[in-house]
Amino acid sequence: MKRLPRIRRGVGIAVCLSSLVTGCDTVHEYSLSYRLWDEDLRKWNEPSPTPHLALFEATSRTNLLVEYDSYSEKHQRIKRQAYYLLSNQGPIRAGKEPRFVAPAAANGMNPIPVFKERTFTNAPPTHLTNYAIISTSGREFTLHPQAEPREPFRLPVYPENSGTFTHVALTPVAVVGDAGMVGLVAGFVALYGLCQSGFSFSP
Repeated sequence: MKRLPRIRRGVGIAVCLSSLVTGCDTVHEYSLSYRLWDEDLRKWNEPSPTPHLALFEATSRTNLLVEYDSYSEKHQRIKRQAYYLLSNQGPIRAGKEPRFVAPAAANGMNPIPVFKERTFTNAPPTHLTNYAIISTSGREFTLHPQAEPREPFRLPVYPENSGTFTHVALTPVAVVGDAGMVGLVAGFVALYGLCQSGFSFSP
């Protein structure tokens, strides 16, 4: 059987060793394109760490307004937001932006007392017939109309942008970076093969 030249055999050994040692995990770890599309570059809007929840009920008791402080990653600021509770449960559960209204919509509505979780060590005061309790995380609250608890309601958490545009814009840069990295590795492998073959150069 015809034997490969030593230099080609050395390159082949180097490539095999490189594949065995690094593997796909290392390729994924150092590939700029892979890491770019693997990361979530979306900007989120969510309740601030201290949302200062306030609830208001219409005098007709047919509607309930929610006010809270939201934090925008995109704009890096806290903003007072307001929305009607029942008509926005679908979007909020789906992780979408609710239909916000001006906080001034609370004018003329009746405030509902809001307490922090664990405020009541025993039963709440009997004179309260309508109140709410916000969780320790500050991301959801429970209504207690007539002292009967209702399901927890989550405060809105939704993406302000999809991140797709950023991914697409940065992909050409990542591809160029990956190409340079591949060239560097190929050069190293070739140099390793030359060294293994005993190659020497004299001017």
